[in-house]
Amino acid sequence: MKQTISYREYFDRVYGCFLGKCIGGTAGGPSEGRKELLDFPLNEELLHVALPNDDLDLQVMWLELLEERGIGITARDMGQAFYEKVPYGPGEYGYFLKNYGRGIYPPLSGRYNNRYYKNGMGCPIRSEIWGCLFPGAPERTRHYVEMDGSLDHEHDSIEAEYFLASMEADAFFVHDRRALIERALSRLEPETKIARVLRTTLDAYDAGRSWRETRGEILRGFGHSDCTNMYQNMGFILLALLWGEGDFRETIRIGLACGYDTDCICASAASVLGILRGAERLLGEDGMSDTGLKIEVRTRRRTGSIADLARDVCAAGMTMADVFPDAAEISGRPAFTPIPTETPRPPFTIAAEYEGDPVLRYAETTRLTLCITSALEVRTDAALTITPPEGVLVSPSAVSLTLAPGETIRLPLTARTAPGVGRLSQKNLFRAALEGDFGRCEDVFGLVGGDVWYRYGPFLMNNRELPDLPPHLRYGPHLAVGEGEARDDVLRDFHLSNFADIRRPFVPEEEPFTAIAPDGRAECRPQRLCLGEDLFDLAEIQSFEGPHTDYLVRYLESPEERRVELALGHTAPFRLWINGVLVGESDKSAWWTCENRHFHLTFRRGVNVIILKCAQVSDHAKYSFIPRIEGGRWRQWDDFVSLLSEEDADR
Repeated sequence: MKQTISYREYFDRVYGCFLGKCIGGTAGGPSEGRKELLDFPLNEELLHVALPNDDLDLQVMWLELLEERGIGITARDMGQAFYEKVPYGPGEYGYFLKNYGRGIYPPLSGRYNNRYYKNGMGCPIRSEIWGCLFPGAPERTRHYVEMDGSLDHEHDSIEAEYFLASMEADAFFVHDRRALIERALSRLEPETKIARVLRTTLDAYDAGRSWRETRGEILRGFGHSDCTNMYQNMGFILLALLWGEGDFRETIRIGLACGYDTDCICASAASVLGILRGAERLLGEDGMSDTGLKIEVRTRRRTGSIADLARDVCAAGMTMADVFPDAAEISGRPAFTPIPTETPRPPFTIAAEYEGDPVLRYAETTRLTLCITSALEVRTDAALTITPPEGVLVSPSAVSLTLAPGETIRLPLTARTAPGVGRLSQKNLFRAALEGDFGRCEDVFGLVGGDVWYRYGPFLMNNRELPDLPPHLRYGPHLAVGEGEARDDVLRDFHLSNFADIRRPFVPEEEPFTAIAPDGRAECRPQRLCLGEDLFDLAEIQSFEGPHTDYLVRYLESPEERRVELALGHTAPFRLWINGVLVGESDKSAWWTCENRHFHLTFRRGVNVIILKCAQVSDHAKYSFIPRIEGGRWRQWDDFVSLLSEEDADR
C-alpha cells in the first residue's frame, strides 16, 4: 500500500537529516585520521559552527545537477559535474579525476587504477540525498546510488552507500533503530564483507556487549590501516547509532570516540538520527543550531541555511513522488518548482568497453568495443568516423551503420601506436562522430598510455663476500661469521638466498646520475616495461625469483616547467634520482600506500630523467610513482608523456 507523509513532517525530517549531516561532520572533523580510542566528552562549541565537509559538498552538487538536468541524469552526467566542479582530489576523488580526464568513464573510472581507495568512505557518505528523495521507497535509491558510487568506487562501497540510503529512506516511516537497520541489512548479499561487518556489529549489540568491546571486534575482523577505509567505518556508524540509544549528542560522541574517519562516522550516524528525530526536536529539546553551509565545490549554493537546502531537496522529492508510483505520497504540499522530469539526450550514445584494462601499450594491440545506441524513433543511417590521437592508429576508422530504434551496435576496434613513434602520452582521447540526416553527434573515449620504464637488473649479491678462492677449495671456512652468528646459518643463507642492499652501488651512481652505462653485462641491457597502473610489484614485472636490486629508468616529458608534489609508494627500500639529483631514499620496508613519501620538486620543460632504484628483499616489492599538482589539493597530473630511449625508438 502506498505510504503517505505530510509535507510538514517530510520537511522536518529532511531538515533534520541535513542538520545531522552538518553538525556531526563538524564535530568529527578535527579528529579525522586519529585511530586510538577517543573516549572524551563532546566539545559543545563544535556543535554550533560550520566547517567545510566533502560529505555534504557532493550531495549539494547532485541536487544542483538534478535541478539542471532532471531526474534522468546518468553516471556520465554526474562524472562531468564532478570533473568540472570539485576542486580537490584526495584518495579516490583524485583517481576518479585522473581517470575521467583520460577518457575512462564510470563504472570503470571507479575500479581502474584505484587499488588503495576503491573501498573507501567517499561514496557511502553521499547517501543522504538519495534517501531523502525517496521517503518510504528504499529500493528506488539503488539506481542513483549505483551511478554515484561507480564514479570512484566499486562493489562493497557502493553497497554501503545503498545500505545507508535505503535505511534513510525507510527512516521516514520506520522509527525503531533496530528494525530500521535490520530492514536495510536484508537488502545486502549476506556473504559480502560489508554485510558481515554490519551483521557483526548488530549481533554484538543484541548480545549485550559494550561499544568499546565491539569497536575492538570490528577492527580485529575488518580493520584496515587507512583511516578512510569503508569497512571499519561502516561498523562504527552502526555502533554509534545502536549504542547512542537515540540520544543525539551521545550518538555523535560514541562515533567520535571510535576514531578513524570520524567526520564521516559522526555525519552519517547523525543524519540517520536526524531523520528519526526531526529538525524541530534537534533545534528545540536538543538545543542544536542551523549552522549554515560552507560549500567548497563550484555550485550556485556556496553558503546559506540548511533549512533552505532542505526545502530544495523536498522540491526534488515531491517531483520524484509525482513520477514514481512506489514513492510515498506527500500531502499538504506547498507550491514548489519541480525539477525537470525529462532529461535531454543526444540522438545516439557512444560508449567504449575494454578487453581487460583500458591501456595502450607501446607496440602492442589494444582491443575494445564501441557501443553505439540509437535514441531515435525511426530507422537511421549514419556514418561513423573515429579520429585517434596523434601517433596512434585505430581500426576501423570509418564505418557506415544502420540502426533501428533503440538498437545498440557493438563495433570491435583495435588501437596501436603508429610505427616509428617514440613517445606514449598518458592521455589518449579518441573522437567518435556520427553524421546523418539527424545532424552530427560525437563523443570521446580514452585509452591510458602505459608508463614506459626501462629495467636494468637483476643485480645480485651474497650474504658474504668471499676472497678470490679457486673452485677446488672448500669455501665454508672462509665465510666471515660475526659475533652472535651461527656458521651454519651463514652458510645456509649463502646457499639458499641472495640479498639486496639499497646502499650498495651496482653501477656508478655519482651525480648527476642520468644513465646506466652499458658495460657488457646482461644486467646493464635495458628491458622495456609498459605499466598500466601506478602500482607495480617488482616480483611480478620481472622473472628473477629472490632478493635482488633493479634500476628503473623513465624518460618523462613535461609540456612545461612545473612544480610537482611527487607521491611515492613503496614496500621495499628505494633510492630516487630526478634529473641526476638524489631526491629521496629509504632502507626501510613499509606497508604500501599511494603516498608513503612526498617530494616537492620542479620538473623541467621537456625530458626529465627518473631513476628509481628498487631493492626487493622479500617475496614482494611494491612501488608507485604519482606526480600530483603542487597546491592542487591532491589532484594528479594526467598529461605527461613517456619517451622511448633513443635505441628503442630507432628499432
